[in-house]
Amino acid sequence: MDRAVVRPRRVPSPVLVGVVLGVVLCAASAGCTASDERADPAARAPGRADPSVPPPLNAVPPAGEVTRLDLPIAAYLPTPEQRARQTAAEQVLIRACLGRLGLTYPTPATADTEPVLRSRTERRYGVGDPVEVAGWGFRPPGAAQAGDKPSAPALGRELEVALYGAAAADGVPPAPTEGSDRPGPGCLGEARFALGVDPALERAALPSRLDVESFERSRADPRVRRVLALWSTCMRGKGFDYPDPLAAGGDPAWDTPVPSAREIAAATATVACRAEHNVAGIWYAVDVAYQRQAIEREAAALTRVRAARENTVRKVAEVLGG
Repeated sequence: MDRAVVRPRRVPSPVLVGVVLGVVLCAASAGCTASDERADPAARAPGRADPSVPPPLNAVPPAGEVTRLDLPIAAYLPTPEQRARQTAAEQVLIRACLGRLGLTYPTPATADTEPVLRSRTERRYGVGDPVEVAGWGFRPPGAAQAGDKPSAPALGRELEVALYGAAAADGVPPAPTEGSDRPGPGCLGEARFALGVDPALERAALPSRLDVESFERSRADPRVRRVLALWSTCMRGKGFDYPDPLAAGGDPAWDTPVPSAREIAAATATVACRAEHNVAGIWYAVDVAYQRQAIEREAAALTRVRAARENTVRKVAEVLGG
């Protein structure tokens, strides 16, 4: 939805963020692949996923391949193109709704210029592109600084009430009401209802929750902790002390208008140590294993999520004419 009028819905951040297995992966070797042949076969049987048991792994990809790979939960999440098309369809419907009330839909001063990641995994396990970090440090290329983004135009109360409902205009987020079959009040709620948005599924936000859950569990997994310890030792040898690549990227010292020489040096070291120990490949493999375990556990609910998303995709196509 256009940032000028629609307030973002709250979803768990994909980057917010064990029992020790008897098998230790060849974690320090880039390009290493492994299969846990000794795992209990029952753990792999349909309907037997146990979230308390660290799941076995399939292949561990080389570090350089991770950015090109997606996560299993992506099958239940909208693609960037689908999100953009739904936003466009919502705008069409909102303009029509406001028009019936004699109101005009405001147009933002400029388009959104936030950098778009090439995949869900591009920075999930820390920065990994040596060329990018040489110029941008830990920041995505083209990242805007605070103050660079144009502020959204102020909306009058009449327009806010029409868009979000009276309560939302008084500062309450335009979220679905518990037990309601409509996804929020006002013209925004009307538009999303017309597009088949299911409030109960939105409130549950199951795919996003599972995405965060797998990341948090993989971060605590012994196999990932082992390779992060190797990475941290490598970083100390280069003059930096961080427990993992995300901590390195989140150092408050990098909160500057432009990357400092030390930020670029730290990001460069992060990439080098990550590649040396195949941190991204091992972390990705563990992350995927937890996601598959969760998807098996929540199969029925996720089937409903996917059916609802496909329904919305169809309705968006009807609004946009294809």
